[in-house]
Amino acid sequence: MPHQISPQPQIIDVDPQPSVIEPLAPSMPLTVFQTRPYLMAYRRCFGANKTFYRLRNGGGAAFLMSRGRTAKRLEWWGAGIHDIGAAAYDSPQTARELWEQIEDLAQQHQAAQLAQLPANCQLITLAQNSGWQVSEAEACPVLTLPDTWDEYVALLGKNMREQIKRYPKRLEKEFKVEYALAQTEAEVQTALSHLFRLHGKRWRARGQTGVLATPRRQRFHREVCVAFARHGWLRLWTMHCNGQPACVLLNYFYGGKYYFFIGGFEPELMRWSVGTCLFARVFRQAIEEGATEFDFLRGEEEYKYRFGAISRTYKTLAYFQDSPRGRLLRQRIQLETEVMHRVHQKFSAAHRTRN
Repeated sequence: MPHQISPQPQIIDVDPQPSVIEPLAPSMPLTVFQTRPYLMAYRRCFGANKTFYRLRNGGGAAFLMSRGRTAKRLEWWGAGIHDIGAAAYDSPQTARELWEQIEDLAQQHQAAQLAQLPANCQLITLAQNSGWQVSEAEACPVLTLPDTWDEYVALLGKNMREQIKRYPKRLEKEFKVEYALAQTEAEVQTALSHLFRLHGKRWRARGQTGVLATPRRQRFHREVCVAFARHGWLRLWTMHCNGQPACVLLNYFYGGKYYFFIGGFEPELMRWSVGTCLFARVFRQAIEEGATEFDFLRGEEEYKYRFGAISRTYKTLAYFQDSPRGRLLRQRIQLETEVMHRVHQKFSAAHRTRN
């Protein structure tokens, strides 16, 4: 039997005038992971035994969640799935007021962990001044995109510059190559099925399961991608070789930026570098759409840097109550962080081979 979750986990508005889950102004540093479709899909798919909070304060906003019955922790809404945490504010004063709300809420819990905050976020200094722990989080390699494809190619190292030109031509000599961008709901569902199969196939060959293996994870990504397609934020690309799916790359386009979430490719075609070929197609499309950067998100896999990405640093904020339950959560969160780090190291090692 599939795991049943409550269809309506509780949402608490910490705001005298609750409003929709969207940025209040274009200048606010929210990402695609803080949009209403993403947050509500997370709530539906992973909301069991969690309480969700929408914090608002004038020009500021933050979206948090609480979990745990006897030992409660506070986290970003979507923690464990998304790659970037964020809070919105339009001035230093708003940031201070928002931080006071976050801190008040955190003190109602035995622990709080706010991970993956951009290193320039003003909440980091405010947290330090409040005695919170601040530690390094996972870096995200980010590729700054120039105005034209030719400018991008010129920025690459000699070997990568030759490969990104030669590999697609070599592939097209051997196969009938077709590129497809999913746009309709049916196309999105089909492309995701290919992604889940290809991603899982490579991991099963190593005797492991990938991060897309569970039905609930797949349901979540299907919900998000269908909703994002309706908003024009989805960039789900499939490459076919001789009519068969060879590679799928799941990207989002939001706020002038591309976010690469995950991909999968046919292991039997690894020697043809189908991943490199499809990435080249996606980069070209991103430049044509006027994207300013391509964020590879968490994971410092070597191939991301060959494409010209540079690491962007992030921080994690942590608070632990001085109590038996607070100390228990400190140990538990430390162990979870170590396990997650090892998983990501293993994932990075698996991608050091040519794709």
